[in-house]
Amino acid sequence: MGEWGVALIAAGSALAGSLITGWFTGRAGSSQAAAARHAGDRQADALLDTVRATLGEQRTIRLLDLRRQT
Repeated sequence: MGEWGVALIAAGSALAGSLITGWFTGRAGSSQAAAARHAGDRQADALLDTVRATLGEQRTIRLLDLRRQT
């Protein structure tokens, strides 16, 4: 096998390694993006629950104040 054969095998190996690494990196990035999106959804749900609880407490306080005034 000549120098050209060795060079082609080395180039092919480098290309195959790059493609495989890129594929695994893309899959890892996709799973991280999905996890971040899921965490953001949970954080938004927690914020909405907090806002609902706060509004409920304010509504209760407002009703008690109205009862006291009458």
